[in-house]
Amino acid sequence: MTTPSPPRGLMAIGAAGLVFEAIVVFLAASAIASPGHQHSTAGLAYLLGLGVVLIVIAGVLRRPGGVAAATGVQVLVIAAGAVTWPMYVVGVIFAAIWGYWLHLRRTTG
Repeated sequence: MTTPSPPRGLMAIGAAGLVFEAIVVFLAASAIASPGHQHSTAGLAYLLGLGVVLIVIAGVLRRPGGVAAATGVQVLVIAAGAVTWPMYVVGVIFAAIWGYWLHLRRTTG
């Protein structure tokens, strides 16, 4: 017996959440790239790459391994706090939202 797949709308909400997370990461990248900030090019590249990864994972969320990849990338978003400290807060908030989405995914269907 196979487990029922979650409703399509719930998967769309998860993908939309990842896209919103990517937007926030891109906004953080633009903030550290502004004149007067002493952040490294590597930090900027990390944030831009992370935003792209979030969008790609949002696109493959329904595929096998997509949910696991999205869950793992939450750790990388929290780690972005090493680039700019507010990302620690943002990462924890988005990880909590993702945890709730995982809970909904398990309980509906």
